[in-house]
Amino acid sequence: MRKAWYLYVEGVFGKIKMADLTDIIQQIKRANDIVDVIGSYLELRQKGTTHWARCPFHGEKTASFCVNRNLQIYKCFGCGVSGDVVKFVQEYESLTFMEALEKLAKRANIKMPETSTQRQDKDYAERKRKQDVYLNILRETAVFYYKSYYSPRGETARKYVESRGFDADTVKKFGIGYSPDMESLVSYLLSKGFNTEDCCACGVLQRKNADGTLFDALSRRLIIPIFNMQGKVIAFGGRGITEDVINYGKYKNTAETPIFSKQNNLFAINIAKEQKQQAALPNIVVVEGYMDVIAMYQAGFKRAVASMGTSLTEKQAKWLSRLTSTVYICYDGDAAGQKATVRGMDILDKAGLEVRVMSVPEKLDPDEYIKKYGAEAFEKIIEQALPLPDYKLKLLDDTFDIRSADAAKRNDALQKYVKGALVMLKQLDDVRQAQYVAEVSRRTSFSQEYILRKLADNGAPDDEQSSNEVTQFSPEDQAKFFIAACVLNNESYAHITEKPICDTLFLSDLYNYIFDAYAQGDKPSMDMLYTVCPNARQEEYDLIIGVDLSAARKRQNKQYFEECVQLITNEKLLRTRKQLRDKLDGLSADSDEYFKILGEIAEISDKIKRN
Repeated sequence: MRKAWYLYVEGVFGKIKMADLTDIIQQIKRANDIVDVIGSYLELRQKGTTHWARCPFHGEKTASFCVNRNLQIYKCFGCGVSGDVVKFVQEYESLTFMEALEKLAKRANIKMPETSTQRQDKDYAERKRKQDVYLNILRETAVFYYKSYYSPRGETARKYVESRGFDADTVKKFGIGYSPDMESLVSYLLSKGFNTEDCCACGVLQRKNADGTLFDALSRRLIIPIFNMQGKVIAFGGRGITEDVINYGKYKNTAETPIFSKQNNLFAINIAKEQKQQAALPNIVVVEGYMDVIAMYQAGFKRAVASMGTSLTEKQAKWLSRLTSTVYICYDGDAAGQKATVRGMDILDKAGLEVRVMSVPEKLDPDEYIKKYGAEAFEKIIEQALPLPDYKLKLLDDTFDIRSADAAKRNDALQKYVKGALVMLKQLDDVRQAQYVAEVSRRTSFSQEYILRKLADNGAPDDEQSSNEVTQFSPEDQAKFFIAACVLNNESYAHITEKPICDTLFLSDLYNYIFDAYAQGDKPSMDMLYTVCPNARQEEYDLIIGVDLSAARKRQNKQYFEECVQLITNEKLLRTRKQLRDKLDGLSADSDEYFKILGEIAEISDKIKRN
């Protein structure tokens, strides 16, 4: 559920009351002209008073992405997206609202206000300083590994990489490196002036238990840097490439640190973000290991990430949902059927992602399959991926023999199959549930009525309104949208003295902002629309920014504005009259209060007639 604009905004800085943020948000926006900011990301071409580009949020050949400097907003006439400068940075960089705000504040050299979290946390400043130190150490470590890969001592690593079919561009893209021994990295980091305790704390060095000697735990391994969404190195993976090292484990990762947790990150999420910035990502393929991702990238699949394990988490689901709406799971056969893995898929589904599950033949890893059969064959596997409900039914098919010739075994299998199917059905929305009730009926030969009855006995899913449902706005609500559009655009005739009845959160938040601005002697601004209503539906935004307020329509708009004001005034009068009539029901017909209310009703009725 969306929170009102004046409540708390939670982000990377903790909590800041939005009412207190309004001034700083406006200051940041004034210092970051939307044309200048978007122009630093996209090639803009001016046509008249607006600027145009190809939309970064969907693939297109003809520019339909319009940036309006006067209103400080953008609108794509192809896919319909719109927003202000903060929303653009938020969407393009895959950031939270607060992260986008901080980025723009830094761009304009504006200091963000101290949050309640920072004020109450005495160690915050020191932790932030340490984090910057750790990131610097990790970056220098990545540079060392990369240079070592191309040094004479990296010949074994280079031969291994060549045998995998990875070219120089792929090596550079992933920052692939090599650790030549246990000591060289230690000497390198100390020569850079880093503190040994900081080097251990961020995971790049360890101490031997016997004598405390510092060493590189990824010694003599191929090094794969792990980047966060912002493209900063936060950890490393090491792949053994000789038998004596592989005996101690084929793969070895940096230990958990204050800035790296395997469960909270996805390998190559930074590359997926880059792909999104070049064109909208139709989907992302999630695999287990980073070598799979690199092989897929080499083969032309640049939208793959690795979970570095098979149990996906809510944090990982959040990262994925920032980039795409559809996720393909590509784990090997043994891992894909594990309960923890299926729970991870459910987490993605719950986060609103469409989940599809791939099945790689011959129990091969994706990179092994691509190497053996080529990229085109792998593309066919993607096309054949099963929607998550179908995949769960396939797991049930593989587990329970509901076609057994033995009646006792068949009946037992059917009972367990239906029990598992009911669990799956309960997790679906109404539309998908109806579809898969029919499918379960077909597979089991039980009637749909029986399955629905069993489903009801087990508890039906919550009745939630579909987020895709189109809202039908009343004439009064449409009038409120038009009035707000005129007010936010500062039309000369547009001023109202009373807040209208607002039965939707969007209109309530919007008119709260308008009248707060009036109270402070300010003019309401169109670009604040996306700040006060950050999570509205696009159709609600469009009813504001889609109004034609050109000079050619000023006379008609002024007349319609007056009609809209009359309409919402009458709405308030009609509702007040109904409330008074309801109040009459509880009063004696000969009481003074009864006649007083009758007089008020008559007065309101006269006002309605005059309007």
